[in-house]
Amino acid sequence: MDNIDFLSEHDFIRYKQSGKIYEGYITKVVNNDFPFIECRVQETNDFSERMGSFFNGIIYAKSFKGLEVEWWFDGQGCDNSAIGVSGSWELICS
Repeated sequence: MDNIDFLSEHDFIRYKQSGKIYEGYITKVVNNDFPFIECRVQETNDFSERMGSFFNGIIYAKSFKGLEVEWWFDGQGCDNSAIGVSGSWELICS
């Protein structure tokens, strides 16, 4: 992934690493020769219940696919209908 212009500060993200799930928000987007995001995340369980304290992280765009990084897409249901749903998690790289 070379272009991450669609991401912005305060967007919600979720990713998996070493069998654990992390959720949080983007604090900075850097779209240069080596694009990356800075974020504040915390460990969660399968039901998005908080399991730990927030910590700062940096995720390079080239790692998005391996970490299964997801982005909260506001206002769309899983069938793009947006009826009665606030949004859905979408994989950034598939």
